[in-house]
Amino acid sequence: MSVSALNSNLRLSDAMERDLMRQELTRGEPASIIDLGKFVLATLKKGAVTFWNYVVDVTIALNDARAKDSRFSGAQW
Repeated sequence: MSVSALNSNLRLSDAMERDLMRQELTRGEPASIIDLGKFVLATLKKGAVTFWNYVVDVTIALNDARAKDSRFSGAQW
């Protein structure tokens, strides 16, 4: 990670900005909105699946706790 990424108060001069832009444009990686969209949707899907699995785990834990509690609710000491 460069110093410029860590310091939010750093200002780029015109020459530095042109240099950075030239470097990025000559890397040869094409920017595709479709690939970006696929990445975003895959990330959202992964988050939704993870959240759903969490809900299922909590539901199972609550059902187990209710089952254990029902066995002891009528106990007399």
